[in-house]
Amino acid sequence: MNFFAAINNGLRELWANKVRSLLSMSGIILGVAALIAMVTVVQSMMGGFRKFVELRGGIEKIQISKDDLPKEQEHLAGLSVGITVRDMKAIRVGAPLVRYISPEIRAGWEQITLPGRQVNTVVTGVGPDWVPVNKRELARGRFIADLDLLQKTCVAVLGAYTAEVLFPGNEEPVGKKLKIRGTTFTIVGVLAPVDPGGPPGRGSSGRGGISRWMNNGVYIPLDTAISRFTGNEVLSALNVSVGRAEDILHAVPQIENILLQTHDGLQDFRLETNEAMLADFQKTEASFTYSLGGVAGISLFVGAIGIMNVMLASINERIREIGVRKAIGARGSDIFFQFLAEAGVISFLGGVLGLGVSFGIILAMNSILAASIPDATTATVKPVIMLAGLLFSMGVGLLAGIYPAIRAAKLDPIEALRYE
Repeated sequence: MNFFAAINNGLRELWANKVRSLLSMSGIILGVAALIAMVTVVQSMMGGFRKFVELRGGIEKIQISKDDLPKEQEHLAGLSVGITVRDMKAIRVGAPLVRYISPEIRAGWEQITLPGRQVNTVVTGVGPDWVPVNKRELARGRFIADLDLLQKTCVAVLGAYTAEVLFPGNEEPVGKKLKIRGTTFTIVGVLAPVDPGGPPGRGSSGRGGISRWMNNGVYIPLDTAISRFTGNEVLSALNVSVGRAEDILHAVPQIENILLQTHDGLQDFRLETNEAMLADFQKTEASFTYSLGGVAGISLFVGAIGIMNVMLASINERIREIGVRKAIGARGSDIFFQFLAEAGVISFLGGVLGLGVSFGIILAMNSILAASIPDATTATVKPVIMLAGLLFSMGVGLLAGIYPAIRAAKLDPIEALRYE
């Protein structure tokens, strides 16, 4: 009963001094709002980046590309031919940690034609491992097979957006024929659409931004692209995927040693991992957390000072009340708990109002992002973050109320009754 009586007294004091109480809560409100908004935004950024990494093939993926020679080898630039099919075959044989290997040859930006329809898009020669390396899915049909490479067949797989443009409505693309540079290709499959805001295989194909880019394109067998378009075995990209993320550390030097042998010692290549990108982003995330957390901490500190000032002012106004209560039997612990409960009420209500302000901030941010970047990941306040912010504000308020509560509890009842 003492607990509920103390809470009731706290609410009555708050209501009796509404303006002063609101001003004392302002620091807590701003601090909680800043804290929750900061944590939510940083976590949303991290979640969005993890989705982006997953769309790029996850942290198991290693990207191999041509690079400039180091200064000491610049005089050998004429011997550098880039990444080739020979490199792919050497990695397949000599790198046991590599699970999938996906070479790519970009045939170019081509006009895809059907009777009465056409679209311009990128044509890329790939192999069967392109799907698992890039963590993509098929919506219908099949993908490029090993037999297509051996026989250099003229088959094609369409990206979701390309299929949507060429075959609007419910028209079935699989089995239809299209022409690229006068050569007839048979459509054997369509990739599932990728939504950057969600996992592969869900969402719509998108008509703008990164959605359109990821859902665009036509994919043909690698050997067909070499024989009919490029005429050489120089690869535009070579991506590999290991079985487990922890194998990356050993797979990278293994692949580097193989490429040094196939390139006769020329260091004209580079290996990039999504894990390295993720580590760099985590450093950025930490800097954001510390800087924004400092702002939130300062606001909460200011709020704590405001609560302490209000409680000290309240004691000065209620000295005679404290004296009367002690004279009729109230103990120092009763007075202490009453004032501490009042500080808790102020900090709790400030925290609740701070939650409301944080919701407003995040909704405004999401609206701005949706208007400027359609594919941007929206921030969502999680219940655990809300609870943590509320508990933190109450903890700060209670700590700020300890000194005024001790001061009130130590007042001498006789001196308090004489106070005018």
